[in-house]
Amino acid sequence: MTNQDTQTVLQPELINHLDHKILYLGQLQTAISTNQVPLVYELLDSKKYNEQIRQRAHDDSNQELASLVADIQQDIAHFLAPELLAYLTANFDFLRFEQDDENPILYRVYLGDWWHHRQLGVLNVLTITIDYDQKVVTELTQTAQLANGDSLNAAHIQEVNQIIMGLEAFLADDIKRRLELQVLEDQINALQANKSGLFGRNDKATRESLEKKRELLLATQKRVPEVEKKLAVQQEELLTLEKEDALRQLELQAILSQFETVPAFTTALANSYVAYLTQFSKD
Repeated sequence: MTNQDTQTVLQPELINHLDHKILYLGQLQTAISTNQVPLVYELLDSKKYNEQIRQRAHDDSNQELASLVADIQQDIAHFLAPELLAYLTANFDFLRFEQDDENPILYRVYLGDWWHHRQLGVLNVLTITIDYDQKVVTELTQTAQLANGDSLNAAHIQEVNQIIMGLEAFLADDIKRRLELQVLEDQINALQANKSGLFGRNDKATRESLEKKRELLLATQKRVPEVEKKLAVQQEELLTLEKEDALRQLELQAILSQFETVPAFTTALANSYVAYLTQFSKD
């Protein structure tokens, strides 16, 4: 078989492949130009769309065709994001979304609009999936299960408070120690000035005892700066723990204002692909 014969045999198959690619790109172009959002998502992942939206098995994947637009995914995400975010914000009004600077396809999902709000996860606009921060979800679930007035950091807060009380007590005795030192200094000075031996034979023993007490007090006084630093660290730790508990309560209140439980909320958010795309057929 000559090269020309081989080319003739392969030509229909090659043309067929090219036709499929051209058809795919044409469909995607039409879907975007006519704002057919569900069709855009179907063309991006036909297997997922058929299985989750049409509820029917779909063995064939169009990932090879979808790879044709891999270089313009950011542009497609830019087209899809506004309407998707509007839907999510309307249905989860306590969530806030911020586009990732490094990957515009992704949006960071935050709980609440208050200061120091925590990131719940990351939204992929092209797949409408949420990659949760499981630590945050677990903490919220555990907080919801606690008795009223209790918190996840309660035991830790109690420990830190005990440490703070001990450190504050040490520092509160500082005035007393200073007075004791002054008394000791006066007594030692009096002994040194008493050349005639006012205290008799016990002068030396008395002076040594007083000096030993003074050394102990001075050693204790030297710890004051260190204790002050430790106190500041513990007070900062206490503030952090209390803020964490307060923040979790805010987050939980926001969630439970719309959903019965934390799992009900995360399930609803995870089901956004189906909920969002099926609502177009209801319009």
